[in-house]
Amino acid sequence: MTFLLTLFTVQTLAIFLNLLKFLSRKHMVDVLRFTYGFFLIFSGFIKILDPLGFSYKLQEYFEVFGMEWIIPLSLVLSIAVCAFEILIGFCLIYGIQVKNALYANLALMIGFTFLTFYSAYFNAVTDCGCFGDFMKLEPWFSFQKDVILLIVSVVLFINKSAINKIFNTRLTYKLLLVSCLIMLFVPFYALANLPFIDFRAYSIGSSITDGRQLPDDAVKDVYEDVWYYEVQGEIKEFSTSQKPWEIEGAVFKDRVSKLISKGDEPLIHDFDILDEMSGLDMTDSILNLNKVVLVVCYDIEKTNINGHRSINNFLSYSIDNSIPVYGLSSSSKDELNSKLSNIHLKYPYFLVDQTTLKTIVRSNPGVIILDKGVVVDKFHWRNAPSQLSNNQD
Repeated sequence: MTFLLTLFTVQTLAIFLNLLKFLSRKHMVDVLRFTYGFFLIFSGFIKILDPLGFSYKLQEYFEVFGMEWIIPLSLVLSIAVCAFEILIGFCLIYGIQVKNALYANLALMIGFTFLTFYSAYFNAVTDCGCFGDFMKLEPWFSFQKDVILLIVSVVLFINKSAINKIFNTRLTYKLLLVSCLIMLFVPFYALANLPFIDFRAYSIGSSITDGRQLPDDAVKDVYEDVWYYEVQGEIKEFSTSQKPWEIEGAVFKDRVSKLISKGDEPLIHDFDILDEMSGLDMTDSILNLNKVVLVVCYDIEKTNINGHRSINNFLSYSIDNSIPVYGLSSSSKDELNSKLSNIHLKYPYFLVDQTTLKTIVRSNPGVIILDKGVVVDKFHWRNAPSQLSNNQD
């Protein structure tokens, strides 16, 4: 897949460069500036749609570099980086503050290129998060993408004198102000509610049951048997094709299956619900229910206690109407009981991986409604309804 993406990128770049030959320097710079500017706005907007999601990605990078002290600021930095990216894009398109924008852009791209190279070389972060959950890029392809963007950035920087305003100064700054206000509204709405657009596998209408299955034509994992035989007093490693059992005097010691190539993974591969007390896997039992309400609390230490009170009316309605209600958390039952002792509603909590819970709903707590494994609805604790709506019944 990486090879195909690389080939496509190289071919696209070659066609683009050939087209630039027919343009004057001014027109070439304009094509690059508008293309690159829109790219920055798109990239920043996709991430700022889900600021919490991008903050989780930043936390991964901070942990890799041993910068745990900055993790509490990851959400602020998430919004700041995306807004910065969008602002640079608008400055290039409108042709204002070009010099400052290009200096900032070079610093940004050098940083991104270093991060993607480090992630690819050391396999530290398997997805750069450049486009949020909209598109997952393999590490080396992400690095190649950043190298190309860095080259474009350098070309624009060298030719910054050719970048002019497209409107008069007063109108340009008004447009920039309006654009930035709209862009800043998006993350704060997402934090107070849920993201406008959900690109994740748990979006409304998605089937978790289907997402956990691999299609028939999926590429399977390839394993090879590795044989360990003692030959002349020394334990050696053999492949099946070497037929070590035919070696005279060889004594069998062990056989291990070794992964040769990784196959496809299902879209949802980490949704497992466990009963902490019994150790039973409750996943299929819950996914097969006609209607079930799940309260997602990925970490009880970071949850909003008032948020649990806010969803009580909705949960009471569900329980009174014989709709099963379960809690999902990565915290233990003892931790949950100590924090939620003042919450009068009682429903069982099951264990689920914390990363999975963060992916399901960007709220702590949040609520998700399933019908035979299909996501019927989900909502933030701030906008919890008092009862099920008609489309949820």
